[in-house]
Amino acid sequence: MLINRLTIFISLLVLIANSEGLRVLVFFPMFSKSHSILGQGVVSRLLEAGHEVVHVTSYPRSKPEPRLKEVDVSSIAERLREEMKHSTSDNPFALRNLVGKGNIGDSVLFLYFTYDLHRRVLEEKLVVDLLSDTKEHFDAVVIEWFFNDVIAGIAPLFKCPLIWFGSTEAHWQVLQIMDEIPNPAYNVDIFSISRSPLTFWERTMELWMIVKKSLMMNLVVVPFERSLYNSVFPSIASKRGVTVPSYDEAIYNGSLLFLNSHPSIGTPFKLPQNAKYIAGYHINKDVSPLPKNLQILMDNAKDGVIYFSMGSNLLSSDMSETMRDSLLKIFGELKQTIIWKFESDLPNVPSNVHLVKWAPQASILSHPNLKLFITHGGQLSTTEAIHFGVPVVGIPVMADQHVNMRSVEIKGFGLVVTLAEDMAPRVKIAIEEILENPSYMQKAKEVSGMFHDRILPPGKELVHWVEYVVRTRGASHLRSPALGVPLYQKLYLDFIIVLITILYLLVKIINVLRRKYSASKPKKIKKN
Repeated sequence: MLINRLTIFISLLVLIANSEGLRVLVFFPMFSKSHSILGQGVVSRLLEAGHEVVHVTSYPRSKPEPRLKEVDVSSIAERLREEMKHSTSDNPFALRNLVGKGNIGDSVLFLYFTYDLHRRVLEEKLVVDLLSDTKEHFDAVVIEWFFNDVIAGIAPLFKCPLIWFGSTEAHWQVLQIMDEIPNPAYNVDIFSISRSPLTFWERTMELWMIVKKSLMMNLVVVPFERSLYNSVFPSIASKRGVTVPSYDEAIYNGSLLFLNSHPSIGTPFKLPQNAKYIAGYHINKDVSPLPKNLQILMDNAKDGVIYFSMGSNLLSSDMSETMRDSLLKIFGELKQTIIWKFESDLPNVPSNVHLVKWAPQASILSHPNLKLFITHGGQLSTTEAIHFGVPVVGIPVMADQHVNMRSVEIKGFGLVVTLAEDMAPRVKIAIEEILENPSYMQKAKEVSGMFHDRILPPGKELVHWVEYVVRTRGASHLRSPALGVPLYQKLYLDFIIVLITILYLLVKIINVLRRKYSASKPKKIKKN
């Protein structure tokens, strides 16, 4: 009897120990609203599971919450915006200035921007104080990977697992920190406008993109990152009494990679065992009710509603007058009610067009009277559209928006219109095609069904894998063996060299033997 009671007591202690919440550092410092939504989604799911979170963010919550500590780095964004105002007379990221331009994600300016942003974050006093505080401890660190590896040094400071978070569709630059580079013959760059199957020229360009970006990173960016890593982390580590690995070791030490994507809406990449699709986790199970004015508007729209938003970073108010007025004109010719996220007031707006400076996007997309979503094609908007089964007209502008919208078009639940000053007539044609052809709505519902058909909801899966990584002390058994194999071995260059050497020696030996045989062979004497 005593032994049974003791056994029960020990079992209860084990259960209590295992049920203790984790302490997780969520590091999402990007000053983009869409990126902050992803970070806040990670925080919400972890808090709901009973864990404690420290969140480095540019968009802190309006009210304090239990078990949540926020480190507000929004001052960095304010300084950057102020510097931009003084360095240029016009915003280079305004819609009117992006028409007809190449993808900014392929530029050296973009690479410098991501480096400079992370440098500022790592040198921010609030962040340095957090990382240096010997009283701080974490069971895991979740860090957004945004075209920069240097922040991998955070996890070793706390001797805890590193979980990377990729905010876009899977692509070679983020996958290479967990595994080998995917084959560019059928996996395109995140900023590409091509989609598989690729032509000969497209395959060549995708290969060139990898070579070009690899050279740019290794020759230009990596030296700066390595210098920044060595100037920041060893000094903080010494305060904490720990030793950090080298820059090259730290960046490949991730235990897991979360990908804000899903094969139903993106590319079914061949992923390593420690990379997981979790798109849709940021969408709350219970969608907030619409504001009363929008609820009445959408309920009473007898011909349905079209919702138009260019996202949180690209502002519709930054359109040129020509683009804006031509869109207003074609919207006024439609019988549907238009809700347009427009950040300023306008005169002479058609009666069926309603401008809103802020739009509760999930609440609008979930309304049964919504017929169509006109979007810039950001990853969050694309995910939310398919979550609620809404067809889209995509107007991609930059970054991964082209990849996202090409995928939408190929999968059959949307159409793409090229951003241009005179795009309004093509936008109207696309709208009418989708509204008059029920196949787009049917496809959106079908893909939405596949998106939701998972073993676990994405938010619960996110929490499961964070807990799993901690339980297994870094999930080293899921790590790809490719990380330990040099490129020359992956390409069998050593084998080719050995093979060429052997063939060369064989040819030499054969030639020597032939000469010896010819020399030893008796010569015939010619008779006169």
